[in-house]
This record gives sequence, structure tokens and C-alpha cells, in this order.
Amino acid sequence: MKLFPTLIAVATLVPLSGCLSFGGGMSSQSSGVVALGGGLIGQTALVAKMPSGAKAKAVDAEFQALQFGQAGEAVRWQSDGYSGEVVPTQVYRVGSQDCRGYSHVVSGASAPVKASGTACKTENGLWKPVA
Repeated sequence: MKLFPTLIAVATLVPLSGCLSFGGGMSSQSSGVVALGGGLIGQTALVAKMPSGAKAKAVDAEFQALQFGQAGEAVRWQSDGYSGEVVPTQVYRVGSQDCRGYSHVVSGASAPVKASGTACKTENGLWKPVA
């Protein structure tokens, strides 16, 4: 019977399917950055003056801090004459969502700017600012 070998092949490959990549998709990191939108930095007036490379580094640092950072430890970034650090708080649960607060201090052409907020993971595991 030819059905049996096919079932074995499918049963063997299904657990590995999460490891496969077919290209054209976004990595979990870039997906997280997209979910953050402009992040905290996007809520400040300073963002209008920042080059796109610096904005991207700033939002990526927010994602790195939220996804992988230890509470109280800064994730630092630097680009195009701007620099900053993102400091996350401890992860906590609200209903079925993981959330954490974070602050972001950006230095550049003017005095340092500090923004604080909270982000929660969505059902598909992406961080979304909520406050």
C-alpha cells in the first residue's frame, strides 16, 4: 500500500515545517519592528529630524529590548550622529498577553529626549505599543 509511506513522510516533515523558509517572508525580528510601528521614538518630536537609518536603529533597539532584554539593562544603539538606549521592565501578564514597560532615551542634535511606554505581545507574538 503506497499510502503508508506517504503518511510516514508527512508525519516526519510536519514537526520540521517551522524550520523551513521559503523566502520572501520577514524574520521574526523584522516582523516585530513592523508591529512596533514608530515605537516610542515615533511619538517624539525628535523623530522628524532623524535620518531614516537612525529611526530604524532606534525602533530595532526597542524590539530587541522588549523581546530579549533583561529588566533594567539597557539596549544601546548609534547611527548617523544619534544614539540612544532602551531599558525594559520585567515582563508581566495582562489576561493572556505578556506586556512590559520600557523607556527610550535618545541623544542627537538637541538635548536628550526620554519617552516611556508599555507594549504587549499580540496573539501572533508581535509587540504592539499600548500606552
